[in-house]
Amino acid sequence: MSVTIQRAHVRDVSRVKPLWKLLLQRYRDYAAGDWPVRDPKEAWERRHQDYLSWINDGMGVIYLATDSEDPDGGLLGYAALRFVDSGAAMNLGDSIGLIETVVVHPEHRGKGIGHQLMATCRRELERREIGFGCIETLTTNEEALGLIEKNGFRPYMTRFIRRIETV
Repeated sequence: MSVTIQRAHVRDVSRVKPLWKLLLQRYRDYAAGDWPVRDPKEAWERRHQDYLSWINDGMGVIYLATDSEDPDGGLLGYAALRFVDSGAAMNLGDSIGLIETVVVHPEHRGKGIGHQLMATCRRELERREIGFGCIETLTTNEEALGLIEKNGFRPYMTRFIRRIETV
């Protein structure tokens, strides 16, 4: 199988919905009931709007991975990259690239598709002369952590979260 990575257009955004729902199920599995995960319908409505606005506003891109020999087949995976303000404290340039999503269909994991998607995001950041990229995942997602580290990312900040009980 030969993989083609191409930039998505607004008309392509709905194609990622099945993979987004698979990712959401993985979040549910990795959260193990400790953290609430949105209902798939609501989650997709939110993410769908995010993707459309990032593409339309030029504040992000989505890359689709397909089988070169079967381009009309289902997606093998996709990545969403957003450009955000780097913040006031650290001197990371005006903006950084936030890899919002990298997901590969379960039948195609372990074939380097995630690496190819992340490399495509890196090249986009280089093209835009954005000096830093970041990505987040759940601390229990060891598979994703391995992919992230193999792609040169290292821990930078730690996000702590707790539930606030209402009285």
